[in-house]
Amino acid sequence: MRRLLIFFIALPLFAQQPPPAPPKPVQWPPMTEKKLDNGLTVVLVPLHNVPKVECDLSFLAGRGSAVAQLAARVLPEGTATRSSKQIKEELRAIGGDLSVNTDPDSTTITSSALSDFTPRLFEIVSDIAQHASYPKSEVELAKTNFANEIEEERSQPDFLAEEQLAKAVYGAHPYGFTVPDPKALPKVTASSLKEFAAARYVPNNAVLIVVGDIEPGAAFAEAKKAFGGWKRGAAQPAVPTAFPKREKRTVYFIDRPGSVQSTIYIGAIAPPRKSPDYIALRTADTILGGAFYSRLTRNIRESKGYSYSPTSFAVLRRYAGEVTTTAAVRNEVTGPAILEMLYEMDRMRVEPVTKEELDSAKTYSNGTMALELESQAGFAQRIRTLYIYDLPRDFLTTFSEKINALTPADIGNAAAKYFDTYRGAIVIVGDYKAVKAQVAPFGDVVVVK
Repeated sequence: MRRLLIFFIALPLFAQQPPPAPPKPVQWPPMTEKKLDNGLTVVLVPLHNVPKVECDLSFLAGRGSAVAQLAARVLPEGTATRSSKQIKEELRAIGGDLSVNTDPDSTTITSSALSDFTPRLFEIVSDIAQHASYPKSEVELAKTNFANEIEEERSQPDFLAEEQLAKAVYGAHPYGFTVPDPKALPKVTASSLKEFAAARYVPNNAVLIVVGDIEPGAAFAEAKKAFGGWKRGAAQPAVPTAFPKREKRTVYFIDRPGSVQSTIYIGAIAPPRKSPDYIALRTADTILGGAFYSRLTRNIRESKGYSYSPTSFAVLRRYAGEVTTTAAVRNEVTGPAILEMLYEMDRMRVEPVTKEELDSAKTYSNGTMALELESQAGFAQRIRTLYIYDLPRDFLTTFSEKINALTPADIGNAAAKYFDTYRGAIVIVGDYKAVKAQVAPFGDVVVVK
């Protein structure tokens, strides 16, 4: 009985949660930027937390075509002197790994190894970048695998909605291209991939970011040895910056008869990442739906019970971006859910955010930045954004200062400019017959074939 009494007396002490400690300021190591004669930008960042090195080579070559996506996929699968198997064995011998990823703005060879083997890692990455052989067998395998992946992705309503929203927001711009039609893949050849690589994977269109247990002077000498003989390529063609201008809201409906729920995406064009509005816009998005305890969550999930996880995101790229609000709801509440999503976007435009909301968003942004920078790969990825998005070199070191200086007025101004509920696009994937009457009031409806 005495033990029980002690337990009940102690319980309130545990029930009172202390407020979270303020995030520790990020300790930014010194960053050295140099250029080789062939135009390759080399960025060196000593970070001695573990005896490893991260080496990321990024090209300004996005995924806006079937050839671009396949060129990235097959890039590490063999060179003129190394087979795919040999590359993997050499990496294993130095405690390393390597992968290639492509996004709307860039293609990146991401690699790492034990720092004692930094010169060997540079040599492997340089060989892949300069001498990728695109073996026919690897190209054919990649095309088959890619076609299967596309078929699988297009069975998912979220993928269909994202793909259609990109077309609606960006039009014919490369950002509007998500994946190719599988029927187009057989037309891609090893020769066309080599031609793409020769034109786009060139040193004067790239940045090499090295983060880890290095001495910058020695690491630059090794980088120069490995990459200095790489020949400069032709100047890259200008990327178009014209995007569709919508005069009124349009609903794009992808019909899936028999679906019991509607997947809803609402989106509009946003500025480039280097816009001075970026910090305020990303914070406005955090308050709207970018964090779990957001306005969308409190309304659509907790108050209305329409959806488990409504969300929003602001994706800003080199030339433009998009702000998107999304939710998956039961058929019978499709119209009411769209109404609440638009309402919360409009409320962000006209009603000042509270001090609690803004403080919470600031803590969230500072905390996620600190978490991302707990590894060499995280540092490299963040530094990469400076070059891919053409940001000021002090963007990262002044990030927290700018976040902490935001006011409710800043958030309201950004929301008013970019949470465009009148000229945006609404994409719905679901049973058109079941919800047709609910979606008609929100704009002209285009049923996507």
